[in-house]
Amino acid sequence: MKIVTVILALLLLCGCAGPAQRKEPEKTTATNERTEENVKFGCDLLFLGDSITADSDFREYFPECSVVNLGVYGDTLLQILARVDAVRSANPAKIFLLGGINSLRPDNVDECLAQYARLLDALREACPEASICVQSVLPVGTELDPEGSLNDAVRRFNAGLEPLAREKGCDFADIYAAYEKDGAMDPALTRDGVHLNFTAYGPWAEVIQPYIGE
Repeated sequence: MKIVTVILALLLLCGCAGPAQRKEPEKTTATNERTEENVKFGCDLLFLGDSITADSDFREYFPECSVVNLGVYGDTLLQILARVDAVRSANPAKIFLLGGINSLRPDNVDECLAQYARLLDALREACPEASICVQSVLPVGTELDPEGSLNDAVRRFNAGLEPLAREKGCDFADIYAAYEKDGAMDPALTRDGVHLNFTAYGPWAEVIQPYIGE
């Protein structure tokens, strides 16, 4: 009997006297992955797009928010559209959308705007309570566009994106202006003319900051 008493006393001291009370999982404060917790409870911010989004880590800039990154390398607008179910599963409060550079050509700006409209409609249907922020497409470097025709298409596309965003009840954030220099991507901010330096996401974060707290 004395031995049993001693064992119980030791267990109490170790906090292991019995099965621990199971707690509900807490909402993650910041994540770049779709974990069970943030899917169950929803996330604050979801970034949707192609490789430019995939390379970002906005947890660094918005540590008070739970963050899900659904950027995928090489995605076109139609491929982003095909992933809307993943956005629904993440249950975001705010969606930040950047896409188009993998679809755009000098001769298909109107077609890309029509695809973008379909994407916005699908996001609204999938996440009716979420706010959506459309972000302008970034320029590319002169080494990839020596004649400037693609950057001209980017500007025409962005000119159509803003009124489209308003028409669909979305916010519009002009991140293009933060990265443009002389009509092309600022060479100091990119590693290859398309993708940003991993340390060059600060200007983007500053542009969207007003939409984070709304």
